[in-house]
Amino acid sequence: MSSGFSRMRTLILALEYPHRASYYDDWRDAFCDSPQLECAFANILSLQPRELARRLEEHDAVIMLHSCNSDTLEFLAPLAPVLGARKRARLLTFVGNEFNSPYVSLIDKVRLFREARCDIVATQLLEEAGRFLYADSGAEVVSIPHALNPRAFRPGPEHAARRLDLGVRGYRYPPYLGDDDRNRLLDFFRSNAARMGLVVDIAHDRRLGREGWAQFLADCRGTLSTETGSWYLDRDDALVRRVYAHMAARRSGLVIGNQSVLRRAARRLPSPVKAALAAVLKRGPIKFEVFEDDNVPFAELYEAFFRTAPRPPVYGKAVSSRHFDAVGTKTCQIMVRGRFNDILTAEEHYIGVDASLADAAEAVRRFRDDGLRQAMADAAYEHVMSAHTYAHRARDVVRALGRV
Repeated sequence: MSSGFSRMRTLILALEYPHRASYYDDWRDAFCDSPQLECAFANILSLQPRELARRLEEHDAVIMLHSCNSDTLEFLAPLAPVLGARKRARLLTFVGNEFNSPYVSLIDKVRLFREARCDIVATQLLEEAGRFLYADSGAEVVSIPHALNPRAFRPGPEHAARRLDLGVRGYRYPPYLGDDDRNRLLDFFRSNAARMGLVVDIAHDRRLGREGWAQFLADCRGTLSTETGSWYLDRDDALVRRVYAHMAARRSGLVIGNQSVLRRAARRLPSPVKAALAAVLKRGPIKFEVFEDDNVPFAELYEAFFRTAPRPPVYGKAVSSRHFDAVGTKTCQIMVRGRFNDILTAEEHYIGVDASLADAAEAVRRFRDDGLRQAMADAAYEHVMSAHTYAHRARDVVRALGRV
């Protein structure tokens, strides 16, 4: 790539269903907007190996977004040998859902990265955790976490003009992660909001698209969260396999597997149809294994598997796109203290609480201080805008590809 005169011809690969997470769009937009990249796009949902082989010859680099490997490897697997046979394009892959999942094997992810001859694995975790997880991939590992899209998530009105004190949208974290800090945090504030004099809107079953999520945050003085990820990372899926066997033994009746033909077909359905189908599967005689497993009591799995399980030698938690979304709308965050990729600092960029929630009342006291809350939201915004937007991350990716 000659400096300043030519752009790196880059093929962006993603797995796009009729409904998908908004941060996939943020990454795609950032690369398409980069002055250093000339981007084309392909959806691996329908990409044929022969077509991919042809397009690889036309590009200098390939970037696989998180969606290619986050909740299924079904569409990446037939393309991995084609990627591995490319002659010159440099390949960087992001990784989605960086924890040991009962449904998507980490071992298989790493095997596909190796088969595709990935030059770079871009982890959203700290670099030490990425190197631990992807040591057998044969690739260089770099940490490139999520960031802020300042065009989609813009500062909302002053806090006095916002309707809600605290608002949250998002799924409950499943019990097989091994900790329930986030669920307990949300449950605590939902149960104690009236007593604390807070107006809250916390819902797990009403996900919003990017525009709707930005509007919702802009109507909230604050939101609640924890780091994403897991304390129980391992390279061979040994612990999660035992957990999965336990959950499978509890199921009864007709249960649809996560990798079944019906599940694969459902991935292509529009979001309203999928939502209606999910409602039926949660109540009807035919069940879906993921929904059944989500209902296993956390305490049961914790006592049986996690309480005595050794933790890895690395920090397995990370900052998520949703933390940056809140920063962009200048929505103050109350969060369980953590590293957040050493980007967000407690009491400077967010109001911290202990995982035990013993200091929740003190956190609420600080949150109700209008000046403190607004100043913290302003400080977080200025900090993130200075170095942690998707434009900054796109430049990091270009630098990483340039080293290969």
